[in-house]
Amino acid sequence: MSATDRLGGYASGFGNLDADSIAANVTADYKLLDKDGVVYGKNDLPGYITELRKLGDTMAISDVMVDGELAWCKWQVGDVVGAGLISFGEDGVRQEQLFY
Repeated sequence: MSATDRLGGYASGFGNLDADSIAANVTADYKLLDKDGVVYGKNDLPGYITELRKLGDTMAISDVMVDGELAWCKWQVGDVVGAGLISFGEDGVRQEQLFY
């Protein structure tokens, strides 16, 4: 699977708030760096998505920019709006830093 396909699958998973789809497109050592310094790994995704679903049923993703193996996007779940800086490659998404 190409790096672009991995990134697309990751975005689709977050768009649908589907932890399994997200996990299928990340590396084994994936890290999601949430605000306040909280770090979530691949195995933490089901619980993380359960918490996001309390805010809304889907995540709107827009303003995506890709430069090499880095991507930047704007996202919104319910009333919460933020941005993410994503590091990815052919092996999957390695890391995302959230800002909101």
